[in-house]
Amino acid sequence: MTAVLALVLLLTVLLGLVTGFRDAPNAVALPVRFRALSPRIALVMAAVLNTVGTLLGMAMLGAAVAVVGGLDAVAAGALPGLAVALTVALAWGLLLWWLRMPISMTHAVLAAIAAAHLAAHVALGVPLDEAFSRDAHRDVLLSLALSPVLAWGLSRLLTPLVVRLGTTGTTVNVQHRARLALALSSGMTALGHGVQAGQRLAMVWLLAAAGALGAGLPAATDLTRPFAASAVVFAAAVGAGTLGGAWRIGWTLTERLVILDPLRASVAAAVPAVLLFLGSLLLHLPLSSTHTLTASIVGAGQTQTYASVRWPTLARVVAWWLLTPLVCGALAFALGLATLRLLG
Repeated sequence: MTAVLALVLLLTVLLGLVTGFRDAPNAVALPVRFRALSPRIALVMAAVLNTVGTLLGMAMLGAAVAVVGGLDAVAAGALPGLAVALTVALAWGLLLWWLRMPISMTHAVLAAIAAAHLAAHVALGVPLDEAFSRDAHRDVLLSLALSPVLAWGLSRLLTPLVVRLGTTGTTVNVQHRARLALALSSGMTALGHGVQAGQRLAMVWLLAAAGALGAGLPAATDLTRPFAASAVVFAAAVGAGTLGGAWRIGWTLTERLVILDPLRASVAAAVPAVLLFLGSLLLHLPLSSTHTLTASIVGAGQTQTYASVRWPTLARVVAWWLLTPLVCGALAFALGLATLRLLG
């Protein structure tokens, strides 16, 4: 049990690193592209705010669990299944980074964990947690459909108004206001992304702790200090990953999807920032920063008088969005089934 638990915690730290690395462009790509911030300043600011947001997100979920009444043990097989699910999500995220595709790591993780849970049910006869399976499917499906639609609609609605109001004065003043808005939106997006990332990492930690209780960890064990220490480590991993920048994906977001001007880019950057906090605090849904930013960029670009959206590239991006939960779920189920049967 100790070795598998250590492996799961190590994989969770790696998940924090890859999450920060892959999703850094969601906060910094537009302000760097339009020279609102230098690459170094943008990454440092995003790393700091991602770290703070991750701590806040983990604290929020940890406090919610404490209020409800703590953790219940889950059956044997949870820890190996969780290790398989995290491995699949990490491999998928790195593969899509290599392909320059912006996808949601949250959807990859949720789909893989739900599929690994199903594999434990098939291989070991572990009772299905219907509430968890239902919530995982709801979160993936709703956020997959909801976040792009909300972001696209808000961006299409707000961009003409902002352009009309923002183009008063000299060209220099207009550019200055747009870049200031981009810089502020970058910080908000980084903080909101950190909150979302913290909630997902806390969920993985709590699943690991429940699996450890089921594998023999005494029920009276005080998990407060381990959770707090893990929160610090996970937040540092997200921040360190953010400093990596993942400019391969940033190039797709700023150059291959839509042609934007700084003013429209400021709207495209502000909408995801608002939606991330809305998803965390009000809707309690894992709205994807990648999906919201991509859809917001498209919505802002469509308000221009010329054809600015590169539809073939957008179609490829959306196809990878749809494939992410399907492929990660299938791989996690197959590998989880094989692993659990091998371990007995």
